[in-house]
Amino acid sequence: MGELLIAGKKPMVLAGETVDGEIKLTWREDSAEEIALAEKAFKEYISRGWFAVGEKSGKKTQIFVFDPDFDRIVLGPIAAGG
Repeated sequence: MGELLIAGKKPMVLAGETVDGEIKLTWREDSAEEIALAEKAFKEYISRGWFAVGEKSGKKTQIFVFDPDFDRIVLGPIAAGG
């Protein structure tokens, strides 16, 4: 089973600002419909400038393309310093 976690509601947060909200989507390896829904959400957020980190077997890496073989994908807003 895979998990897509969308942290926050805004595409950018300022230093010291709280990331409000969280959306979690899950998919089973044998469910094309669940995978398609997660991929659609992933593409939507990536196109708006969010960053993504994929995790598989405890190893994390920044990703740019949806891959349902990841155990977990976290999408987060870009943080602006200041």
